[in-house]
Amino acid sequence: MAVKLLAFDLDDTLLKSDLTIGERTVKALRAAHDKGVLIVPASGRGAQTLWKYVEQINTVDAVVTTNGSQVVGRQHEVIFEQRIPLGTAKEIAKFAEEHNWYIQGYSADDFYYEKVTKETELYHYYGGHWGQAIGPVSENIQEDPYKMIFIETDLEEMARLKACADKAFADRVSLFMSKPFYYEITAKGCNKGSSVLRIAKEHGITPDEIMCCGDSDNDLSMIDMAGYRVVVGNARDEVKAHATIVCGTNDEEGVADVIEKYIL
Repeated sequence: MAVKLLAFDLDDTLLKSDLTIGERTVKALRAAHDKGVLIVPASGRGAQTLWKYVEQINTVDAVVTTNGSQVVGRQHEVIFEQRIPLGTAKEIAKFAEEHNWYIQGYSADDFYYEKVTKETELYHYYGGHWGQAIGPVSENIQEDPYKMIFIETDLEEMARLKACADKAFADRVSLFMSKPFYYEITAKGCNKGSSVLRIAKEHGITPDEIMCCGDSDNDLSMIDMAGYRVVVGNARDEVKAHATIVCGTNDEEGVADVIEKYIL
């Protein structure tokens, strides 16, 4: 089957290690779009930190943000959104504060946290944006967030955090790793795959006509449902096990290789 929709993760997949998109990749994406393929970035980032990449590609049809919690169009119009209920979000924030674990939430316009810490600085390094310090999140959050994220660089502590969070909240929200030090939370059943499928259905595209590219656990929901399941070479082996195509690394512009071979 011909590819009619191309969805791809940004960090560690389309973006190189210096957080740029290679020129060959941009050229390949534009050429695929010229052939009628829908171009859909699908990122854990909020719109405020990913839109510069959308503008660089310049031929994007829809954007999946915050791990599937929101889908926006080329003019920033909201196509679909699903948020974490405020009461549950407050519980999660209180849980983090009681255990001294860093928690960050996302509104439509920005992300927020209690105060600037080394975790905030780490997120700024990858995202290029500072967000807002609002004091204790459990007390000051005012609306249903699109997603929340725990950040913990001590991997043993992350394992403990993950086990505790799963036990406390897995029946009410979706939780998944996006980096070894990011543990992300969205509304129950909300993920990249469900949002990509929603876009495809609106355009009469079937799963076997979709190509999805990623590198991490939060990409598996879209990789697993696609006809063309692409994982970049820098991904962990357990993620590669889900692929029908393992391409070059992000720094080798592996996604461009796949576009050139299977679409162009």
